[in-house]
Amino acid sequence: MGWLVLAYLVLYTLPRITLSLLQIRYVRLKSTKPPIILEADDYKLAARYAISKQKYEVTEHVLNFIIFVVWIFFGLNALEHALSDLNLSTLFSAWLLVMIFFVINAIINLPLSILELRRDKTFGFSNVTSHIYLKDTLRSSILFLVIGGIIVILLLLLMKYFELWWLLGFVVLFVIALIANLIYPTLIAPMFNKFTPLEDETLKDKIQNLMDKVGFKSSGIYVIDASKRDGRLNAYFGGLGKSKRVVLFDTLLNKISTEGIIAILGHELGHFKHKDILKNIALMACMLFILFAIAGNLIYPLQKHLGLVMDDGIFLSLLVLLMPVLTFLFMPIISYFSRKAEYSADRFGASFSSKHSLYQALIRLVNENKSFPYSHPAFVFFYYSHPPLVERLKALEED
Repeated sequence: MGWLVLAYLVLYTLPRITLSLLQIRYVRLKSTKPPIILEADDYKLAARYAISKQKYEVTEHVLNFIIFVVWIFFGLNALEHALSDLNLSTLFSAWLLVMIFFVINAIINLPLSILELRRDKTFGFSNVTSHIYLKDTLRSSILFLVIGGIIVILLLLLMKYFELWWLLGFVVLFVIALIANLIYPTLIAPMFNKFTPLEDETLKDKIQNLMDKVGFKSSGIYVIDASKRDGRLNAYFGGLGKSKRVVLFDTLLNKISTEGIIAILGHELGHFKHKDILKNIALMACMLFILFAIAGNLIYPLQKHLGLVMDDGIFLSLLVLLMPVLTFLFMPIISYFSRKAEYSADRFGASFSSKHSLYQALIRLVNENKSFPYSHPAFVFFYYSHPPLVERLKALEED
């Protein structure tokens, strides 16, 4: 298993740590320059937050590598040995191994999650109380275990009875992902937040007229009580098919003008008009397909060829451990197409209000969210789904 550890280190841990260190150095350098977009104090605050976030990321990557090594050389085999003494059926034992693996990972990562929350509260972004955090953690954990448990048993059954299990597994997981997107706005999201119909009739009519112009049919326009968790601003179109809905953060309504909101929603509708959602689904499908193809045609046959005895539960747990590596390698491709789509959506959004309205709305978003306006080019290349604001504003001025 040493080659897996080396691959994880070289392809994932070291590149991510390097990117974080580059970003820290770049932000520190830029923070000494005259501020742009943000006021001087907010500019310094945004820089400190960006640096703090990347320090946290470095710590997380180091710990994740240690956890990966422990699982590979000790944890998974110890877990399998413990379950073998229970005389369970092969299928149930494999399922239980993966589920216990999930639970242990969640417990291990809990301190990091708490540290991240404390960081956001320190910088004034998070409004999450201990009560809300405990409820969110419990609900999300139960939801994950239920859905994850169903997916795991389906994959184990496919591995047991079908030669082309990896192809069928890809189809099953892709369909489940589509269903999750379909039911998220109406069934899952309301478990965590309260959604109320937009009461501002003037704004509601303008949003409806905007949607009518591009043929976007929604199940309603809602305001989400985002302020009880976070002070930052956002708006989005959620769901697929008839479950599509417009969601405005309550923080957005208090900080952005009506024209600014129309410009922002026009931007989001640009993604709908240009079929960016379908393109993202296609990219996700490609990534899933490659993951399963590698698992079914390379890793799984390789361990059999080498005579390695690997329980199906251990094999699935390995796939979960290795999935971040593939996701990271795919990230520049996904980020590139996403950034390209953002420029087109900006032009589309500006056409429904004005360049000035969108320009000012984007600046207000950055000011309220305290986003540092600069990032290292390599960091942008890998991680940024949206172009840096400086480039977006420049593109708006040139169009």
